[in-house]
Amino acid sequence: SQLHAEMFACALSKVYSFGPTFRAENSNTSRHLCEFWMVEPEMAFQSMNDSMELAENCVKYVLNAVWEKCQNEIQFLAEGSDVSDHYIDDLDKART
Repeated sequence: SQLHAEMFACALSKVYSFGPTFRAENSNTSRHLCEFWMVEPEMAFQSMNDSMELAENCVKYVLNAVWEKCQNEIQFLAEGSDVSDHYIDDLDKART
């Protein structure tokens, strides 16, 4: 899908793809395949600063969504682990 997104970016300026990604590497263990979901933005004629701003805005969006929709889970994780209050405060600061 990345090849298609690159072509679409030339015509539409900004596009993204979102889907599963599989990575396999030489390994002598039974756990050699990694699967994760990835957002791949493709932007034509963008500077490095534009790319960094997009990445920062994406992270802030995700942090805000987690902060607003998952307070019970955040509190549960904070209470059930060694996560100190300053990490929760840092999460709150990072989303703005």
